[in-house]
Parts: sequence; C-alpha cells; structure tokens
Amino acid sequence: MNYSSAQTKPIILEDSEFYTAMEKTVTPFLESIRHCGYVDVDASGADADTGKLYYEAYRPKDAAAAVVISHGFCESIEKYKEVIYYFVNAGYEVYLADHRGHGRSLRDTGHPHMVHVKRFADYAENLHAFISKVVKPSCNGLPLYLYAHSMGGCIGALYLETWPDTFQKAVLTSPMLGIIMAVPDSCALALGHIMTSLHRDERYAFGQSAYSPNEKFEDSCSTSLPRFQYYQQKRAANPLFQTSGASYGWSYQALIACRLATKKENCEKITAPVLVFQSLCDNLVKASSIKRFVEYTPSAELVQITGSRHEIYNSPSHVLAGYYERLFAFWGSNP
Repeated sequence: MNYSSAQTKPIILEDSEFYTAMEKTVTPFLESIRHCGYVDVDASGADADTGKLYYEAYRPKDAAAAVVISHGFCESIEKYKEVIYYFVNAGYEVYLADHRGHGRSLRDTGHPHMVHVKRFADYAENLHAFISKVVKPSCNGLPLYLYAHSMGGCIGALYLETWPDTFQKAVLTSPMLGIIMAVPDSCALALGHIMTSLHRDERYAFGQSAYSPNEKFEDSCSTSLPRFQYYQQKRAANPLFQTSGASYGWSYQALIACRLATKKENCEKITAPVLVFQSLCDNLVKASSIKRFVEYTPSAELVQITGSRHEIYNSPSHVLAGYYERLFAFWGSNP
C-alpha cells in the first residue's frame, strides 16, 4: 500500500461482519507489516524495578505521521488491533507498548491479575524511554501524534506537560483525569496513604478483584457486542491479558496523578493542539475533571460523543464513523 496523504473518512468494520473481518482481513494484513520487540526501561524511584516493555510497530510506506498509542487500565496492545488498522490505512505509522503491569511487559507485583505501580510517573517515564529508544529512531523525522485512552490519557496528559515538544498533536479519548468512586477523593487518598504506609499497598483495593471470564456485556465499557466478545475471547485464551483489578498502591498513585494532570499550572505547559473526546455515558471517569483540563489547557478542544460508554473506540460502527472522521480531520489539519 502507498499513502500520499492521510485520509479522513475511514471505512469502518460493520458490527455484523466484525469477527470475520478481523480474522480474515485485519489480522493477516497487520501481521504482514508488524514489527515487535522489547525495550529496556528503568524507573527513577529509589525502589523502582527495571525491566522491559513489549512493543509493536506498524510502518506503511509513505506515511504522513507517526502515532503513539497509550492504552488504558487492564488493557493490552491486542485490544487495539482495529484501531491500529484504521490508523495504518489512513496513512500513519503506529507504535505502541504494553504499559508496565500489563500484557507482555514487566510487572511490579507477583499477583498475576493485579495492576500495581510504585510511582505513576513511571508510566510516563517508561513511555518517554520507548519514544526515545524505539519511535524516534524508527520514524525518520515524521511528525509525532499521540492517541491516549483512559489511564493512558492520564499518562498522556502528564507526558504532554513534562515533555511538551515531543508531540505535534494529541488525542485524549475518555482520559482518566478524575476517577468516579463510591467515596470522596479525600477519603480514598487517605486510605491509600495508610495502606501504603503499612506496606499493604499490594492488596486489592476496595471493590477490586482478580480476573473473571464471566464479565457481562451490560456491565462492560463497550457498546458494541461483537467488539466486546472478540477481545474477551483473546483475554480468556492468554493469561497475560487477564489483568483485572487495581491495588491500593495503584489507586493511591492514580488519584495523585489525576490531581497533578489537571492543575492549571501544569495544563498551561502543554503546547501541542489537543483534541479531547468525552463519552456522555461514561461511568468511570469524571466529566468535571475532563472539562477542567480542557479549560486550563489553551490548546485543547472538547468533543462530546453520544451512543458510547467509556471505550469510545469499542462503539458500534455508526458511532465510530463520526469519531474517526473527527479524529482524522484533526490530525490532517494544520496546527
């Protein structure tokens, strides 16, 4: 395939044909251009582990730009194959790594299903190492764009605030800039601090649990049944994709990170144009925090999506058509 310029109207996989299209068209095509490997990362915390992140890269000819994907909580590269397919067909190189504690990357805990991190900043620093060691040497000076979902959106926001010159444009989709919980943030922060001080941070946080293959579509973050079922089959078949619940340590660090990412003085450090997608039926992340981030970030624009839950990219095809058209128009336009 040759791409002279990025397209703005991708052909979306229909819900009724999703499984067949993924198995017979998307997967074989992506496998034909996939490059994968591991990159060494380290964390600057005094007791932080060093290790490797697993990554994949997709590099079509004559790409217009390179996209770095930052995935969400309890996700993996495998969940983004449809997204990667649209990006590659629109004329973009795509690079993504499993965040630490996810997929095939290093883990900060021995619990196979638990997501735990000692410092939330490790995520952003690991992402920077991946970009510095893999993405920039591979993309030959192409403009860099960010696509970041949920937890990955919080990581992305922190990244944009810390290294504002890396990305030319960024898309944050359902970014985790505030977490909806049953108790006030102050109570959750106090509990997290206590559990960390007592060295009990590697216990499941209240309401969190190990992986179960019996998650119901009605309780999921997806609004497309075939897309939900497709990844559930992938998770069930591979234990590395079965991360499920957060530790007290992760919850504590995530709440602190949300506060840092939405501080006015930090948001004002962002220089790249940012398009923020918010689902109007999201029961995981706070709408007020997203709006505060957009208000404090001079270069940010908010787009609200109907007909979707938290995972906008796992919506029915008629919702995805407008979502991707808006996204690609943003990336294809001048800053």
